[in-house]
Amino acid sequence: MIGAVLATLIIFGIGALLITAALSPLETLSWWAGWTEEEIADEAPDADRNTSERISSSDCYVVYLSGIASISGRFLIPREKAFIKSLKTEMPGAVIIDDVFPYSPAGLPLLAAPRFFDRLWRRIQKFKLEGRGTMLSILINLRNVFQVMISADHRYGPMYNRGAALVIEDALLRAGYQRDTAAPIVIIGYSGGAQIALGAATYLKAQLMAPIDIISIGGVMASEPGLDFVRQLHHLYGDKDTIQKMGAIMFPERWKVMGHSEWNTAQHEGRIHLHQLDQMLHAGARGYFGLPKVNGVSNNQRTLKKVVSILSTTAGSAQNSLQSS
Repeated sequence: MIGAVLATLIIFGIGALLITAALSPLETLSWWAGWTEEEIADEAPDADRNTSERISSSDCYVVYLSGIASISGRFLIPREKAFIKSLKTEMPGAVIIDDVFPYSPAGLPLLAAPRFFDRLWRRIQKFKLEGRGTMLSILINLRNVFQVMISADHRYGPMYNRGAALVIEDALLRAGYQRDTAAPIVIIGYSGGAQIALGAATYLKAQLMAPIDIISIGGVMASEPGLDFVRQLHHLYGDKDTIQKMGAIMFPERWKVMGHSEWNTAQHEGRIHLHQLDQMLHAGARGYFGLPKVNGVSNNQRTLKKVVSILSTTAGSAQNSLQSS
C-alpha cells in the first residue's frame, strides 16, 4: 500500500516538477505584478518571533539562507539547526536570523497555501520527518534549483533578487535592525542560498546603506552585479565538493577569460576570499554540517570555527569604526 502511494506521488511529482520548471519565471513575474501581496502578508512569520534577540545595537546582523533542500524558513534540517545553535552561542554579540525562505521572491514557503502543489510539498515534508521518501525529497531540491537559476538569469534575476532583498530586509527590521545605524550585515548562504544572497546585495545596499559581507558555504554562484555592492565575499568550499564547482563552470562570466566581469573584478580587488575545507562533501554526514566526528571534531564544528573567525573579524571592524567615529 505504501509502495503504491509512493509510486503515485513520484509520478505526480515528476509532472509537478515539469510544470514548475516551465512556470518558474511566472512566480517571479506574478510577485512583480503584485498578485501575491495578500498571500505574503498571511504567511509572514509572527512579528514577535525574534523579540528575544532584539537589541538596539549589535556587533553585526547575520542572516542565514538555507540550501536547496529548504522547504520553509521555519524548518531547518537537524544538522543546520545544530550549526545555528552553536553559532548563536559562539557569537552572543550578533543577531542571528535563520527564518528566511530564499527560494521565493516573496519568501512564501512551499508549505503555504494556496500554492500550486502545496499538498505535494506537505506530503513530502511528512515523509522527510518520518525518515522516508528520499527520492521524493529530490523534487524539492530540483524545484529550488530552478529558483536559483531564475536569480542568476539576466532577464528575471533583477525582479527575483529585488523580492529576496525585501524579504531579507523585513527579517532584519523585525529583528531590531535600525536603518540609521548602518550596522554591518553578513549573509551566510549555503549552496544555492549564496547565489540569492549575492543577487539581493544590490538592493539591500541601496535600502540600508550598510556594509554587506557574504559568507558562502559551498555556494553555487554566478558573476552577479551584487558583487559590486559587497564589501567581502568569503567562499568556503570542501575539496571533495563537486557541486560548488558547478558555478565556476556553468556561468561563463566566472571564467578567467572574462576579465572585466563582476566576479573577476572583485577577485582582482581582493574582495573574494577562498577558504578550502579538507575532506568535505557538499551535503550529508560528510558535508559542511556533518555531525559524525573524525579525530574528535565534526565537519559541523570545523565549518563553525571558520565562520566564527570571519564573523569575529567583521564584528571587530565594526567596533573599531564606532570607536573612531
